[in-house]
Amino acid sequence: MKAYLARALILVGVLGAFNSRCLSEEVVVDERGEFSEIDTGDENGEGDENGEDDENGEDDGFGTVAGSLVIASDYMFRSISNSNNGPTVQGDLNWTHDIGFYIGVWTTNTDFGGPGNSMEFDPYVGWSGDLPETKINLNIGYWSYNYPKSEFDYDYGETYLILSFTVDKLTISPSLWYSNNYFGRDFLNNVDSLAYEATFSFELASYMDISVHLGEQTFESSYDYLNYGYYDAGIDWKISDYTLGLRWYDTDGVDPFLAAKNLTDGRFVFKVTRSF
Repeated sequence: MKAYLARALILVGVLGAFNSRCLSEEVVVDERGEFSEIDTGDENGEGDENGEDDENGEDDGFGTVAGSLVIASDYMFRSISNSNNGPTVQGDLNWTHDIGFYIGVWTTNTDFGGPGNSMEFDPYVGWSGDLPETKINLNIGYWSYNYPKSEFDYDYGETYLILSFTVDKLTISPSLWYSNNYFGRDFLNNVDSLAYEATFSFELASYMDISVHLGEQTFESSYDYLNYGYYDAGIDWKISDYTLGLRWYDTDGVDPFLAAKNLTDGRFVFKVTRSF
């Protein structure tokens, strides 16, 4: 996959979004750049349209608490292994208010983050809602990447913007992720970075989706030799509160300064997700 192909497809997605009047799904960020639906309570009995208490005794006016636990054969971030090709356990907990505001925290084991560190702790905050009349979902927020025990300062953050819209059974989600100090003060401090991404997901059945995720990680002009493309594609099978996923990840043009070749080679990743 060439990096310019990812940009072209993302541009098509953005243009299509602003010229469409189709229904959309609200999404929040999951697994550092992937997407999951906001839990609005319409599938699990956690609220109704009249604002009455749900089956679990929660009031819609308070919002919804949701989360997930993931066990996977590798921790992939923009198609680069962050767990040294090893398994990972990840958790997410978030709260969403009825007006669209959300806040949460995501954590995982990792081999990134520098000597002395073995975990990543990522709080995030944002707002998600439909644009007037278009029914296109807009999701904007800030994601903070933190490596608590690292001997180096690799903590940094990204501001993101995600559009999501659905045509029949196809959902398209273009997005942008911006940082002004990629991987912190001790790596690329004061270096601007921008990731372009697009996710195309198709519902094969009520319990099965296939999806393709394309992206390009870019840097300001003096560091543009670090630019690279990435993609993943796979299938998700939902069984009650569990989701089984199998995906292929690969990259194009990753400089050794960013990651060793054995961390960027193509590979299959299997994961099990338990949502609650």
